[in-house]
Amino acid sequence: MDIEKRNKLYEIQRKIDFYAEAMMNIPCPYVKNYYARLIKDETDTFGKLFNERMDIQKQFTIEELSKYDGTGNNPAYAAVNGIVYDLSLSGAWGGGTHYGLYAGKDLTSEFKRCHNNSESVLKSLPKVGILK
Repeated sequence: MDIEKRNKLYEIQRKIDFYAEAMMNIPCPYVKNYYARLIKDETDTFGKLFNERMDIQKQFTIEELSKYDGTGNNPAYAAVNGIVYDLSLSGAWGGGTHYGLYAGKDLTSEFKRCHNNSESVLKSLPKVGILK
């Protein structure tokens, strides 16, 4: 995924977070509906951007992948079935960790154990490359 597209996705995520926080703090149901509509619009935009065809060009070695562990300013990447996914926008992977697992690794066996190799979980994650 190119940096421009990633920045757009991050900006959409920031807007959604802001609208959700505002919606929680407003007692008026009409204003809540307004924020809910803004969240829906941003979610639709996110989905369209996310689902655009991406050419996977970057090839990662295990050593290179380990640098993308979600710590500091690094994005959180993980490989599953030879494809490297960006976990950075997933709230479940905050700080590069998820239920005792750490980003920056090949998590194929862990994924198969937890998700029965369900591809529907992976469809929501941006593909950023392949594992050599």
